[in-house]
Amino acid sequence: MTDIAGMKAELDGLVREQADRRALREQQGEEIKARSQEYMTKQVQAAERYVQHVREMAQRKTKSGWSTDRSHAEPASAFDAETYPGPGGFEPAPPPSSSPRPVRDEPRAARRPRAAVEDDEDFNNPW
Repeated sequence: MTDIAGMKAELDGLVREQADRRALREQQGEEIKARSQEYMTKQVQAAERYVQHVREMAQRKTKSGWSTDRSHAEPASAFDAETYPGPGGFEPAPPPSSSPRPVRDEPRAARRPRAAVEDDEDFNNPW
């Protein structure tokens, strides 16, 4: 019988330890959640202050005559393409090709002479 009583006492101890660990884990989880909430609240407040600051700066610019419109910042061009199209006129750029670049049949090393490789190595010498 003493064996059973000892085993029961040990099992009770393990159950208590498990419950204590669970309670500690839950407490730590609540603390982490509270810290996270506090951090996020501070982040939101900082973001709101930043937005308010940007709005105030925009109001100051418009009141002082500054404009957020950048079209006036670029000078008008004296060159008129319709008046002077140049030799042969202007052609629009070709549309980008949807097909990939052609693949060459010969390997890269075969196209490059060995002497050029040696010259490059000498040229890249740091001293």
